[in-house]
Amino acid sequence: MRLRLFNVPNLLLIAAVAAGGPAAAQQAVKPEQAPPAANATPERWIPKLRVGDDNAYLEFYGQINKGLLIYDDGGSTENYFPVDNGNSSSRAGFRIYTLMEKGWSFGANLEWEWNPYSTTNVNQLNEGDYDWGTDLLRKAEIYLDSKEYGKFWFGQGSMASDTTAEVDLSGTDVVGYSLVSDMAGGPFFRNEDGTLSTVHVRDAFTNYDGVSRKLRVRYDTPSLGGLTFSSSVGTQVVPDRTDVTVWDMAVRYSETYDAFKVSAAVAFSRPGAGNSIYDGSVSVLHIDTGLSLTLATGYSDKDVVDGRYGYAKLGYQTEIFDVGKTAFSIDAYFGKDIAGEGSTSQAFGAQIVQSLDYLQTELYLGARTYSLEQRNADLQDSLAVLGGARIKF
Repeated sequence: MRLRLFNVPNLLLIAAVAAGGPAAAQQAVKPEQAPPAANATPERWIPKLRVGDDNAYLEFYGQINKGLLIYDDGGSTENYFPVDNGNSSSRAGFRIYTLMEKGWSFGANLEWEWNPYSTTNVNQLNEGDYDWGTDLLRKAEIYLDSKEYGKFWFGQGSMASDTTAEVDLSGTDVVGYSLVSDMAGGPFFRNEDGTLSTVHVRDAFTNYDGVSRKLRVRYDTPSLGGLTFSSSVGTQVVPDRTDVTVWDMAVRYSETYDAFKVSAAVAFSRPGAGNSIYDGSVSVLHIDTGLSLTLATGYSDKDVVDGRYGYAKLGYQTEIFDVGKTAFSIDAYFGKDIAGEGSTSQAFGAQIVQSLDYLQTELYLGARTYSLEQRNADLQDSLAVLGGARIKF
């Protein structure tokens, strides 16, 4: 499906710059409030593309994430290169931030992605067929933030439930996490008789991660003991307008206890009439050993068929090389009734990620098996291998 870029009113950026102007001017005459010296921050290959200081700035940022996908459907093996990694798409954006009076801050964010040849869309029938028009507006939002009163969001961006099924401290989520189909969601399963089925991998594997990004109003409470409550209401305008009102609520938790770091999230969302989604995830990292455990689950309560899944990952991080951490993990996914009533989905994977801190780059390699059982179909198991690099700036 061809996606189109949603036009963002120029008024958003004009308002953002205007709001940031007065505070930025005030801070400019106070050199004593300048940020710490550059040698106090880690050395980077690409410096921050920022105008201003920590009190008021305009910043350009992004990432490029490309690699090679090899997919064996049991009857043939296809190679896709250079493919965009659907686990964390290539993207770019602008941020505006300014500190205001009485502990308030204002920010704006405009972000889009461009992935004409993605692991989520390539398949046996479109190998080498680039969809150059596949661009998507991810964010066009403004916010007001206060430690005392919380955070208010307006515009296109993450709903409260977005990423609540994706909490992951393993260090390998760039190549594998609870949405296991992001590694190779586009290819079709192959029937036992050698013909291609009409079922994509993404049709059988989901993580029910709330209602994603929408044009919405959202509120996050201040953090209390590591807990934050959020709620939002909105509607979809990109890639296509639906005129369906959706709403959700979520609770997030993040805290460090001596040698343990714990992050978790749970959410309830209503993507439309007759459908409710419950999802959650938790990840625990033992800082001293680098061992981690990540769990995720989700349940879609529909009028016709209820889908559900469970996901588990074991991870290990260590510093083998001076250039950055090396992270290893293995994971498993079990789904029920996702590709239709009576269907069973299973996936098993292994991942390795090498960080290159100075180059702001992660080198990764992952392998995953996919299997799907359906009442009226006999499908072959498949294997996907994805290797590549993510560069952030």
